Amino acid sequence: MSKISFHLLGPLKCQAHGTPVRIRGAKQQTVLAILLLAGGKPVALPRLIDAVWDGPAPSTATKQIRNAVSDLRHALAHTGVSILASGDGYRLDRAGSALDLDEFTRRAELAAFKSDPADKAEALRSALSLWRGRPLAGLTNPALRSQLAGIEELRLAALEQRVELELELGMHASLIGELTAAVAEHPFRERFVAQLMTALCRSGSRAQALKVFDDTRRRLRDELGVDPEPALRDLHLRILAGTRPDAVGDSELPWNNLPGDAAPLTGRDSEQELVRRALRGHADGPGATPAVVAVDGMAGVGKTAFALHLGRQLAHAYPDGQLYVDLRAHGLAGPRLDASAALALLLRAAGLPAGSMPADLEGRRATWHHRLAGRRVLIILDDAAAAAHVAPLLPHAPGCLTVVTSRRRLSSLHSTFQLSLSEFSIAAGRDLFGSVVGDGRPQAESAAVDEILRHCGQLPLAIRSAAVRLRHRSAWSVSYLASRLADGRSRLAELSTDSTGLAEAFDMSFNRLDPEHQRLFRLLSSIAAHDIDADRAAALAGLPVHHTARLLEGLVDSHMLLATGPGRYRMNELVHAYSLQLV
Repeated sequence: MSKISFHLLGPLKCQAHGTPVRIRGAKQQTVLAILLLAGGKPVALPRLIDAVWDGPAPSTATKQIRNAVSDLRHALAHTGVSILASGDGYRLDRAGSALDLDEFTRRAELAAFKSDPADKAEALRSALSLWRGRPLAGLTNPALRSQLAGIEELRLAALEQRVELELELGMHASLIGELTAAVAEHPFRERFVAQLMTALCRSGSRAQALKVFDDTRRRLRDELGVDPEPALRDLHLRILAGTRPDAVGDSELPWNNLPGDAAPLTGRDSEQELVRRALRGHADGPGATPAVVAVDGMAGVGKTAFALHLGRQLAHAYPDGQLYVDLRAHGLAGPRLDASAALALLLRAAGLPAGSMPADLEGRRATWHHRLAGRRVLIILDDAAAAAHVAPLLPHAPGCLTVVTSRRRLSSLHSTFQLSLSEFSIAAGRDLFGSVVGDGRPQAESAAVDEILRHCGQLPLAIRSAAVRLRHRSAWSVSYLASRLADGRSRLAELSTDSTGLAEAFDMSFNRLDPEHQRLFRLLSSIAAHDIDADRAAALAGLPVHHTARLLEGLVDSHMLLATGPGRYRMNELVHAYSLQLV
């Protein structure tokens, strides 16, 4: 465990080797808090000024911020943590120091991997034990509040999930006090209300449970002008009828239709952390927009596996449901799913009876938004054709997260974070290959393994296919498999399995290109895969350089080419092998 630690889950604290590091004054504390929440990214000076001053800043604001940074550097000098100038602002280099928010997230995520309810509850209890009060208690500037609301929501979601598990375990009596306090603090959070009613009723206090509902209904009507959600009304009716609520009710059970993981995710730890940091920095308070993460990459790079694994990692923060739909923009399982058909699948997964399904797109959109209102749901929209393909499916509820995957960069999608998945590193490729083969052959021929990774273009799907082929051929050596993959014109056929058609996958990407991009892509097969520039491509195509450059950038957006510098490109080894089949 790091000997330097920062604590945000309560009043701001810093410790070095067990000794408190004093951060004097609200100004320095606010600057440090903003830098910590930025997760190592630069924070512009104007944002720091807005965070420190609630209202018009003084003419000396820039100088005061620089003085505050200087004071912080002095306070942190012996810790190894540094504040670096970056553009017109600063960024914090934590130098491996611990952050309680990261540890909370790690512990909460462990619950998703536990199968036993008691173990899940214990993992969440351990995560919640890190909280020492409201995050950054005492720092009340509005610029911080929106970020802090999102962090507080993580705690409430974990608490709801833990209480739900403990209700299943029969611990209703011991939860009444905690839930009474939670409802008093968050009177409009109907999940807490339902849990308190359930705990009271199971403990023999039926009349008190009914009173909790009446108080909540009156408060909602008087202060917000609305009635309780149907799930809470259904629970009320069941208690009125004398039915002991053994569960909170089917309508309150989390929605979940995520496909099972085909295999553990390998080699994407840094990408997952980038997404988690972006989500932690996303404003999740009143007036906030729902979070959207757009993941793009070429065929075979592992977008679906990444999105599904991410969904399971983040499930604790979205306890009302985790939903998945394959939009099939490049799929082999059938024609592309339009927005209306996708909404029908999502609504059915969210429990809407078939007889209540609206016939038209607008009706389905309205029903979708109504069902998501007030809920925290994670939605994975897999294999989108373009931003317009997913626009009708995006939720309006600020507590929701949508993860969109596509083979094209969705630059026009208003997203919280955009991530382009790249080819595997050599180390990640070796790990994947060795874990799938499952015996000692890869360790005995490490150079041949690296040759196979190169022939596979370091694409996870191809690496897995090659490893599966070797696993099923116990008489083959790694070198022999590498020799079979050396011929670019037969390589895709060698890597095909019953479940993996790499040539077909690349066909779908190629067929989505317009004729002009297709022609240029074919011509590029005659150029060395790692040495493509705009001038040479223009001469080859007989086109002006500026026009060829636009076409090349279009191929980059479709992940048929990779940009290596201004006007310079390369083709993935496996994509190049595919291009050879087109000429």
